[in-house]
Formats: sequence, C-alpha cells, structure tokens
Amino acid sequence: MLHAINWLYSWLVYRIRVSGRAYLPEKGGALIVCNHVSYVDGILLLAASPRRVRFVIDEYFVNRGLLGWFLRSLGAIPMPRTGPKGFRQAMQAAVDLLKQGEIVALFPEGYPTRCGTMMKFRRGFEQIARDADVPVIPACIDGMWGSRFGYAGGRLIWTRSRRRPGPVRVRLGKALPAGATAFQARQAVQELLAQSAIERAESIRPVHRTFVRNAARRPFRLCFIDTSGKAQQLTYGKTLTGVVCLSRLLKPILGVEHMVGVWLPSSTGGAFANLALCMLGKTAVNLNYTAGPEVVQSSVRQCQLRHVLTSKRFVAKVPGDFGPDVTPIMLEDLLPGIGRWTKLATFLMVVILPGWLLERIWGLNRHQSNQLATVVFSSGSTGEPKGITLSHGNIASNVEAFIEHAQFSQEDRVLGILPFFHSFGYTVTMWGPLAVGASAMYLPDPRAAKEVGEWARSQKATLMAATATFLRFYVRRCDPEDFRSMRLLVCGAEKLPVALADEFEAKFGVRPLEGYGCTELSPVVSVNMADMKVAGITQVRSKPGTIGQPLPGIATRIVHPETGELLPEDTEGLLLVYGPNVHQGYLHREDLTRKSLREGWYVTGDIGHVDEDGFVTLTGRQSRFAKIGGEMVPLERLEEELHAVMGMTDRVLAVTSIPDEKKGERIIVLHLDFPAGTTPESLTDALSKRGLPNLWIPSERDFRPVSSMPLLGTGKLDLQAIKQIALGNAPSTTAVAG
Repeated sequence: MLHAINWLYSWLVYRIRVSGRAYLPEKGGALIVCNHVSYVDGILLLAASPRRVRFVIDEYFVNRGLLGWFLRSLGAIPMPRTGPKGFRQAMQAAVDLLKQGEIVALFPEGYPTRCGTMMKFRRGFEQIARDADVPVIPACIDGMWGSRFGYAGGRLIWTRSRRRPGPVRVRLGKALPAGATAFQARQAVQELLAQSAIERAESIRPVHRTFVRNAARRPFRLCFIDTSGKAQQLTYGKTLTGVVCLSRLLKPILGVEHMVGVWLPSSTGGAFANLALCMLGKTAVNLNYTAGPEVVQSSVRQCQLRHVLTSKRFVAKVPGDFGPDVTPIMLEDLLPGIGRWTKLATFLMVVILPGWLLERIWGLNRHQSNQLATVVFSSGSTGEPKGITLSHGNIASNVEAFIEHAQFSQEDRVLGILPFFHSFGYTVTMWGPLAVGASAMYLPDPRAAKEVGEWARSQKATLMAATATFLRFYVRRCDPEDFRSMRLLVCGAEKLPVALADEFEAKFGVRPLEGYGCTELSPVVSVNMADMKVAGITQVRSKPGTIGQPLPGIATRIVHPETGELLPEDTEGLLLVYGPNVHQGYLHREDLTRKSLREGWYVTGDIGHVDEDGFVTLTGRQSRFAKIGGEMVPLERLEEELHAVMGMTDRVLAVTSIPDEKKGERIIVLHLDFPAGTTPESLTDALSKRGLPNLWIPSERDFRPVSSMPLLGTGKLDLQAIKQIALGNAPSTTAVAG
C-alpha cells in the first residue's frame, strides 16, 4: 500500500519519466548508486523501480517520527553518523540483503547537493558491492534542483520552489562490475545526467522566446544600459518593442534568406540586431571585425550571405570588405521608418498581453530548439576559419546550465566586454541576462581599461567574463574600487595564472575564477565557483589550477589520445565532452565534423586529467606539443615555467616550434623586453634547476625578440602568426589582429 501511495504521488506531482528500466535485473541482487538532489530522491527512485528497493539512509531520518515510521516500513537500512562498529553493521546488513537477491540503493554523496552539481562519491559502496559480488547500477535524478526539498534557496521547505517546469527524469544506466570505483560510478552518473539533459534540450524553449516571456511578465524591469551615450536605460518592454519594430522593417528586405551577417561591436545595437534576426527565424552570423579581409570574406562565402546588418558609425571606424554580392543594411536608415503609433501599439501589446499569446501572435511558437540559431567562425589561428553551427537547443541548454551553476539571477547586472562573434560573448553575456531577466551593458573595446573600470564602478556591475590578457590591462590601469561590486568574474579563452588571480584579488577584492569552453560547445563546459556552505556542509566548488567542474548536464571523460581507452582518475589524456551543448557540426565540412565527434562526444584536442571530485585540469593542447627526439614537449607548460621563473603575471613571451632536420622539431621563444637582469642564459639555467628535462629547454640562440605579441581580437595568442614569425615568413615587429 505504501508503495502504491508513493507511486501515485510521484507520478501525479512530479510527472516522472523513467528511462533504462531494462538495465535493472529482473532477479538477483544489485546495488543502485544515484546522485542526491533532494530529500525525496528515494521516493522518486522507488516509484521508478519495478522491484522493491531497500535504501541505506542516515539513521537521523530513520528514527525521526512519522518520517522514520515510513522509512522503516519500506525496509530502510539506518546508517549511523559516528562509530566504526555501527557503520560496519549497516554495511553488512546491506551486503546480506544483496546476497539474498534484493535491490539496495544508496546516495554516495552522503548529503543532497548544496549547489546543483554532484559532490565527491564516498567509497563505502565499493566494499558493499565487492563483498556481495553484485553489479553496480548507476542512476540519476534530473529536474529536482530548485525543489523545496533541496537546498537551492539555501534552506529546506520554507522557501519558494525554484524547480524548472517539466517532469522529473529518472534514468538507470548500464551495470558496472562489482569492482567499480567511486570515480567510475560518479562518471557514469554524470553521463546519465548529460543524456537526460540532451533529452530535455529537444523540447527546450529557445532563448529569444524566453526573452519575450520575461519582457511580458516584467515590462518595466531594466534590460539594457546603453553605454554609447549618457547611460540611457531601456526596460524590457521598450527593448522588446524596439526589436519587434526592427524585425518588421527587416522582414521584406531579407525575404527568404536563411543566414544574415552582423557587423557590429559588443553594444546595445549589436544585441538588438541579433534579437531581431531571431524573431524573424533567421540565423545570425556575427562577423569577426578584428580579423583580416580574407577571413571575413571566407565567412561570407561559406554562409552565402547577401545582407549584413551594420551601422554608419561603426563602418566609419571599422570598414568591412564583404565582397561585391553583399548589401550592407545601415540600422540608422531603418529607424525613421518606425512610426510613433506603431511603437505605442506594440508597447501596449507587450504590457497587456501574456508572453505565450505574444509568441503565437508573432509566430514564435513555431521556432523550435532544433533550428539553427547562429554560425560562429573559429578564430582562424590555425588556418581558414571553420563555421561552427549552434542550434537554439545548444544555446538555450548552455544558458540554462550556466544560470543554474552560477546562480545567475534577475538582480545581476552584466558587463559585456567580449564581442558577439566570440561564443562566450554571444551566449553568456548577451543571452544569459535576457533569459534570466537581468540587465546588461556592453563595451566595444575590452582593452579600454579605464572605460571598463569606470562603467563597472558607476553601474555596480556584478558579473563579467574576460580573458587573462584583458585582466592584465585592468590590474595596471584601473582603480582599486572599480570592480568591488563584482559577484562573479569568469576568466576563460586562455589559462589564468594563479599569480595573476592573486594580484587581481589583492587590488580589487574579487577573485577571478577560471572557466573553460570552446565554440563547438556553445561554449561553456566548466567554471570554478566560490565554495558553498549550507546547513553545516561545505561543498567545494573551486580548486586553483583547475578549470572547475562541468556545468549541470555536461559530462567529461579522459581517454588515451591514440587508443581511445577510458582512463582512471588523475591520469593525463585527451579530454572529451558530452551534453546538449555539443555543436551540430562544421558548416559544409562533414569530414571535420566526423573527426570532432566520437559517438556524440566532442574531441576537444586538450590534454588534461579529472580528479575524484570531478574537477578538470588542463595540462596542454595536442596541437601545442612539439615532437623532439621522439618525445612530446608541451609548449604551453613551457610558457608557464618561463613566466614563473621571471615572476611575471604579464605575458612577455610565447613558445612555438619549427621543423628541425636533426631532432624533428626545434623550440622557438618569441619574447618582448625581459626584466632587468634576465637573459636567455639565465632562463635556461633556471629551467634546468627546476628539474625540466633537457629536451624541454630551448637553446639560447632560439630566443627571438619581437616588438609586440600577436593576438586575436579575443585576447588569445594568434598561434598561426606566431608560427609564421618563427619560420621567418612574417615581420616580427607588427602585432597581428590585435
């Protein structure tokens, strides 16, 4: 009777969806290990199982009033909090039940998550599975984060439910052997969560539709702060009104064109252009205005663009050579075509009508998650740019995961300095605030340190994404009070040196946290966050030197670079990523698409390892290794060692390699002016004293001075330009695409 009541409650209240029941054996014992999101996880897992399940549960709950009676009636196994004797007895009780052919379930984290991501799996279940000699069944519960029975609000029960709408998914996975480790079980559960997220992404609401609903729900909430003038403020109602009016003017001009170019900086106007194209069901292609004309024209050709949205003001500063068959559309020329009464009527619709009805009136309900949202071109640092296709499902799922992981709320104020042709700028700093109902402001030049600092201080910005290169500008030129209001400062695109993070925190009082992503992954994969302490339990969310834990719904694994064999914890290998954020493929390049994907896993090309807590550490990149005398030398690691020897947080050198007849390859160090007393001889001596292999140490004759370091518009090193300088095919006195 209790099982029937529980089943009815779970299916009616949470509308649970169960996958993988076939992996649960019909007879015999099995040990289920599951992630822990809330205090009703056991009820949901019990409702999902066709067989009776005995749970290992903290004795505090088993002995507590009506709840304890309910748990004892279900045959729960009490696990004492202290004392090795009681602990061994509970484990033996679980082993005995398993040997009798029963199903036993436990939550290896011990406590429900404090932040939405999994904690470390405790190793106690390993002994239970080995002693009972039964398979370990990984399971996951997805969709319960935000429930009143979890810690999303910082406390239980007496808090508003923040759970996302939709059913709760319970997924069972392929059995692991009895000797499975805690790390292997955690990885398996993480992959199940990623599979569930992929399933959810098939019906997720595109972000521009979420923006419409937010605008209709709170039309007078601040949306954009326009930094091009006197900090003009635009509410969500005014923003949606302007976007709808602009899309109506563009519709007859663009016709049936599927892809439309955007040649605009990170600005309110750039956001308006992207929003208007989404409202029309078009695919926005934000062109890289820091790249050379060959890269821009290649992007135009690959997308077969016929129109590019831009402005006279921007074209006067950054002329664009799009080719003879492309017509620029100047936004200033369109604005006079929007009548006063048209704006008023549209604004009244936004204020009066609900969002779901506005979607139907404007035909947005036909825009689905599988449709293409944008094409983002790679930087071209290693050849012709590749067009990475991202669907609305890719973008919306990545935004949703970042919002959950970073606890992004409508109270946040985003300072966007990364361009929209940069995937992080497009996904997180543009769509992130619009999806959650926060406000944003944009600056076109992230290197204008004084301007960035002044806007951050005057508008009390709380969230910003940057690169290590840009942080160095701010440390040198900004005032100590400029970034005091920052709640979260994420640093990606290149490695964040610990010394630079320390220096930034010492000056501004906020610590930059390193994250990781790439365009093919929409782009965010993992981010360090501040540790969270709730109800006496601290969940570790940050480890210096790592790129953090994967976002919810994203899985990582480390494999052998050549054989593809899955590697154990803390073992260095090739990083693969799996989840709803994995791109749709490279535009017109199926050959490259096949190489980048292995059974749905994206091959990042980065080398690293994963620890027992799920934190990922990158140690290099496949393409940034030199093969010298038959051994692989990590060039990025060598750069770090050289900077550490000099005690420098500013980038003053870059390491590359060129062909060599005797050794296969030779290391070349391009450098700016060294600090006083530093010479190539002193650096090579210091590297030798640090215990680096002789093959890693460059020759003193291979240190070559340059007047400036070649950078891309995102602040990353231009690896192609560095290689050409080292080969003598490019001048060493000119910065490339800086």
